[in-house]
Amino acid sequence: MSLIKNLIITSAAALAVPAFAQTAAPPKSDAKPATSTDAAKSAADAASAAEVSTGSSEIVVTARRVNERLIDVPLTIRALTGRELQERGINSLTDLAQFTPGLSYSPDLGRTAERPVIRGISALRPEAPQPVSVFVDGLYMRDGVLGVMLDDAQRVEVIKGPQSALYGRSTYAGAINYITVKPGNEFKGVVQGTVAEAGETSLFAAVTVPLVKDTLTMRVKARDYKFGGQYTNTQTGNKIGDESTRAGGVILSYTPTSHFDARLTYDTNKDRDGLFNATVRTVPTQVAGVITSQNGSTNAANGTVCNGRTVNIVGNNAQGLPDANVPPSVTNRLNGWPCGSATFTGTTVTRNERDLSNYTDPATGINYGKIAGLDREINRTGLTMNLDLGGYTLTGQAGWTRQKSNIAADQSYNGTQFAITGASWTSYDRDKLDYNSYELRLTSPQDQPFTWLVGVFDYDEKTSGMSSGVIARSGAAVVADPLRPKSGTKTSNSAPFARLQYEIDKQWRVSVEGRQNKETVEAGVGGASLGIARVTAGTCVAGQPCIIAGTQTFKDFSPRFTVDYKPAKDMLIYGQLARGSKAGGFNLSAGLPSDTFTFKGETVESGELGVKMSMMNGDLSVNAAVFRNNIDGLQLSNLATITNPISGNVATVTIVNNVGKARTEGVEFDVWHRVNKWLQLNANYAYTDAKAIEGTEITNGTLYGGNRSVAGFTLPRTPKHSAAASASVDTPLEGTGLRAFGRVDVVYQSRRYAEIQNMIWADPYARINMSAGVRGKDWRATLWVKNAANDDTSLNGFRYLDPVTFRRTAVDFLPRLRQIGLTVNTTF
Repeated sequence: MSLIKNLIITSAAALAVPAFAQTAAPPKSDAKPATSTDAAKSAADAASAAEVSTGSSEIVVTARRVNERLIDVPLTIRALTGRELQERGINSLTDLAQFTPGLSYSPDLGRTAERPVIRGISALRPEAPQPVSVFVDGLYMRDGVLGVMLDDAQRVEVIKGPQSALYGRSTYAGAINYITVKPGNEFKGVVQGTVAEAGETSLFAAVTVPLVKDTLTMRVKARDYKFGGQYTNTQTGNKIGDESTRAGGVILSYTPTSHFDARLTYDTNKDRDGLFNATVRTVPTQVAGVITSQNGSTNAANGTVCNGRTVNIVGNNAQGLPDANVPPSVTNRLNGWPCGSATFTGTTVTRNERDLSNYTDPATGINYGKIAGLDREINRTGLTMNLDLGGYTLTGQAGWTRQKSNIAADQSYNGTQFAITGASWTSYDRDKLDYNSYELRLTSPQDQPFTWLVGVFDYDEKTSGMSSGVIARSGAAVVADPLRPKSGTKTSNSAPFARLQYEIDKQWRVSVEGRQNKETVEAGVGGASLGIARVTAGTCVAGQPCIIAGTQTFKDFSPRFTVDYKPAKDMLIYGQLARGSKAGGFNLSAGLPSDTFTFKGETVESGELGVKMSMMNGDLSVNAAVFRNNIDGLQLSNLATITNPISGNVATVTIVNNVGKARTEGVEFDVWHRVNKWLQLNANYAYTDAKAIEGTEITNGTLYGGNRSVAGFTLPRTPKHSAAASASVDTPLEGTGLRAFGRVDVVYQSRRYAEIQNMIWADPYARINMSAGVRGKDWRATLWVKNAANDDTSLNGFRYLDPVTFRRTAVDFLPRLRQIGLTVNTTF
């Protein structure tokens, strides 16, 4: 597919030459291919429309790669304009997920290793392909999305259900479109500043500068953000969970004629965060084979009941499988199993910052200074071109991303240096991620009964890196652990795709979409050695170079079939069937046995019925949908204890394995009502029943008397009930020319399980956000409070090992607490 790359890279000239020769005006239609010029105009339209309404009949989206009214799109979409994001205090994808029932984007591990969930479909490890992907102005973003702030949003679209046919890889549960503000033909700008508790400050500025009248414009933007953290580390007295981002970007928009436009973008983003908010639970104290204290532990004793199931811990047989005829060790039996939700309260935690405060690699002598937390830099370049060919639109897109991520973590979650085996509980990874995407598509005129879209996509990705335990034992001494090579990966993806749509009459439409996908994943790129194995472990042999290598290729056809019926202009009823997939991959930890080295791909077959209505002259809109997803090859995470063949240390790693089949089904609705000129109400709700229906998992066998079946267990990280509701007012201040505004938002999520065993969970939570302010023609000032009730319910958790005893326990991820702040915005 290198031909695709060459076509797009050289197409600027190929597209521009005929563009200057065109003179005929393009035909008008209700739906048309999305272009840069359209985006700039719709940004202005959205800004004025948002002053009075956010009804679904007025928002224009590009979820199907053409401009359509939201109410006309036969998909479940949560679309928010830039103004709506600002009014709700939505600054990141984490905030966005709070206001989008059915979507979870929790920052459990800080602003890295994102693990999105839509309609119960998730990925629990960053090395597993994600079911949900983010696209910024149509370009795929592989990683680092939790560091993206939404200050410059024209609109954000959350599209639920399989989107593999049009969006491709890693979208088989949904996609998120982030559309930024585009340069216009007038000099204008915006400045926004925020100050808040917990040391939060934020400053964003953007300016549009016309360079050549009606032809060449530029938009420059910059952002500086800091958050001081709300939890204190007892080891150092420093704050935990602090964040810092510096970002900038430039957009050049070129429109030489009404038939051709091009947009060149460059964005840079630098994140520097401290250790993320998390704490490990305690385990019962054992002395001479007797429990002497529960020690504040949530562990359920062996033989007792937790969440309706009996804890029956067993040992492994000669084949390494849990067996009811093999008793567990005395310590494991006495320890029991972590059960229930977090019991942590307060704002103090203990994390190992000291060993991460000044690291020097003994192999090279390079001093990396303070390494604790995340240090990431992302540079993205994008090019989008559109050429009108008498109503047909040829679009080329290319994106190039270079990312460096350095992450140092306290893996003990309580400040412990070493395990009883002598293994370090700290880690330091220096990773590089480079990826490029290319797409070329041709769209037919959209004002005809029969419309179509065809395209080709090409993607390549390469990862590499180094890893260290930071500290190690040399006899009785604690010394620095050197950085060692990691097994790199290489991924390539190529896919032709198409969409055909036929308008049978003014009420009925039918559409068919499809993508033929081929993805190849290669581990151990170049056959590089990770080092000489000190001990024999996994596939590595003592005294020989340790090489982890392999190649897997995944092929799949992803179709979607949709029928929709329009009984009235502002009403749509639709049904669809779709199939999506995501690739498998490799577990790359040295020391793993060969049978856990790879994991297979995952597929989903989906059905959805929905209705969209706008009534009362646009003052009331109702959207509802029911869905069902059947998943095969379900990918979940599991803990594995290994001996690192290079260092000889025992370590606990997380791997991905395929456990079987699952089913998720549910209902969602969204109601918006403009009660009068000054009051608007909005309510969203999602019910998701996500369960495994077939398959086995080893940990289930260990916990449930050798029974490894996962059938009937709820899928992790998925609340059965999630909701968001808001009330907003906007009214004039008599005699001042100003307007006062205010709003209250309430978001709710029910219990979320940490693992497929359903023994560890995060309790339900309800968070209340409030804001009020005053605005003039070109400015607004907002006083706000987030999490007004100071709800400290944990976000999520995961099964873990006590760092001192290696016994089963759990880790809980801590939320942001109440925060009061002031945001001032002005335009010019």
